[in-house]
Amino acid sequence: MSIPNVQMENIPFITILTASLNRATSIRETIKSIRDQSFQNLEHIIIDGGSRDETPMILRKNENTYNLTWISEPDHGISDALNKGLQLARGRYILVLHADDQLLTPHILEIIYLKLKSERFDIYSFPVLLEHAVRGRMLFKPIRIIWWYHFKTIFPHQGCLVHRRIFDKIGGFRKEFSIALDYDFFYRILSKRPSIKFEKQPISVMGGMGISSDQNLLVTRLEEEVKVQNLHEKNPYWQLAQLFFHMLYFPYKTRFLPKFKTQQ
Repeated sequence: MSIPNVQMENIPFITILTASLNRATSIRETIKSIRDQSFQNLEHIIIDGGSRDETPMILRKNENTYNLTWISEPDHGISDALNKGLQLARGRYILVLHADDQLLTPHILEIIYLKLKSERFDIYSFPVLLEHAVRGRMLFKPIRIIWWYHFKTIFPHQGCLVHRRIFDKIGGFRKEFSIALDYDFFYRILSKRPSIKFEKQPISVMGGMGISSDQNLLVTRLEEEVKVQNLHEKNPYWQLAQLFFHMLYFPYKTRFLPKFKTQQ
């Protein structure tokens, strides 16, 4: 999938995509954090999966208060929703911010625009703050060791602004991944060796309600990550390294770590 080509005049510089489904309890704060930005050269596209709670009412209430576009209809998951948003996106850089995430401060986009405006780098990667259910708010930094993507994702999606030229090269999000869609997306990007700029300023708060944070879906997430690697990795040396990684990491995540948490 490629996002549409647009003229440079009168278009938003940043597009924020939000997928949602029955998130009325949190999407108000997501909207407020974007609506209250001092930086106005943006668009916010919310792709709702046909929520049956108050989400559609909240979207209608906010649609004329800032540059918000929204649709509410059944979809085939987060990947499908984000791809619908990409079809509408006009910005030079695209940020995915889901319905339980928020931008950190009302001036954060104004601050990061000064870094992005040259459009020099394909990806600008910022830290995010993670709302941990037990430990509270924690700093989640991108991993600067690029080759680590062969094993795990290195970017918090809510801290990554990706230039539209990257979507034109690799397409959108794969529908076969319901949890590891961001890992698959960045795996494909990083295999093309994009230009990346790592920054130190946190830009968003990542909620703890998303499917990637659900411990009940841990095994499914790990299995999808393996599928991503099997799908894309062609180098036999990395394939062997991934095999050894799985032998160590899977038991740690599925057996040893839960036991450790229970004892605390």
